[in-house]
Amino acid sequence: MPSTPGFANQPALRTTLRVVGVVSMSVALVLIAVAITDFFASVDTMQGPTKFWMFFLAMPFFIVGGAGLQWGFLGAAARYGAGETMPVVKDSASYLSDGQGVLGVGRTVDDRPAPTRTGPFCSTCGVRNDDDAKFCDACGATIG
Repeated sequence: MPSTPGFANQPALRTTLRVVGVVSMSVALVLIAVAITDFFASVDTMQGPTKFWMFFLAMPFFIVGGAGLQWGFLGAAARYGAGETMPVVKDSASYLSDGQGVLGVGRTVDDRPAPTRTGPFCSTCGVRNDDDAKFCDACGATIG
C-alpha cells in the first residue's frame, strides 16, 4: 500500500497549530500591552513599574505562537512562493537556453516535425485537413 506524504491527520494538525498560534500570540500581546502600559504609567511616579515582569512572561507565548502560526501556514506559504517563482524560473530557463530549456524547464522550441496534410482545404477557415476528413480540424465545418 503506497504511503502518502505528511502526517496521518494533517488537516486537523494544521488547524490545531493555527489555533494554538493565534491564542498564544493573543495572550502574548495582552501581556506585553499590560507591561508597557504599566511601564509608561509609572514614569511620573517615584515607584517603578510593578507589572513589567509580564513582558518577560509574554516571550514564551510569543515564541510558541509564532512557531504555531509558521508551521500551520507553511504549506500555504510554500504554494504561494512556488506560484510566484516558478513562472519566472521557466521564463529565465527559456531565455538563457534559447528556448531549449534546462532539464526540461522552460523549453519553448518545438523540434517535432509538423504533421503533413495533403487533404482538402476548409472552405470556411482555410485550414488544410487530412485526406479522409469529413469535418474541419480547426473550425468543425463540414468538408465536401
